[in-house]
Amino acid sequence: MIYYLLLPVFSLLLLTIQVTVLDILSFGKTGLEISLILVVYAGFYLSTIRGIALSFVLGFSLDCITGVVPGFFVLSYVLIFLISKGVSLRVYARGMVFTMGFIFVCVLFEKSLIILIYRGLYGINVFYDILNIALLQAVAAGVFAPAFFGLFHRLEGLLNVWEARSPDRL
Repeated sequence: MIYYLLLPVFSLLLLTIQVTVLDILSFGKTGLEISLILVVYAGFYLSTIRGIALSFVLGFSLDCITGVVPGFFVLSYVLIFLISKGVSLRVYARGMVFTMGFIFVCVLFEKSLIILIYRGLYGINVFYDILNIALLQAVAAGVFAPAFFGLFHRLEGLLNVWEARSPDRL
């Protein structure tokens, strides 16, 4: 229960760090998509209900903050979660190299969806503008994914301990 109450607060905190602090540190060139790494982590390690809730809240919050197309990040994050969940059920998805490669592919998948939406809805070809940025973001997310997976694993452990000690369980 406490998980679902804290989810919006932590999602906004994570997205604030992602959108502001990391953008400043990269001088506006390329940002690190921590939220996408968290969605893939949820697909590998969380239950389906918790993962969909997390993906939805992160996507909705990011839609509210950036809003390329209303509902885009909700759709893409839930879709990436479901793909990650399916992959984790069929493949041993615990290796560092696999994690890095899978995050790389997921970032490129998300950017491809953005290109298709801009082309389909607005008739604008942003392929060449976004290609270099997408590759940089995909490489950065892949390289930093194992470190964030470790951090998310520790935070999940703390949350589970806190939830187990809550008075609801007595």
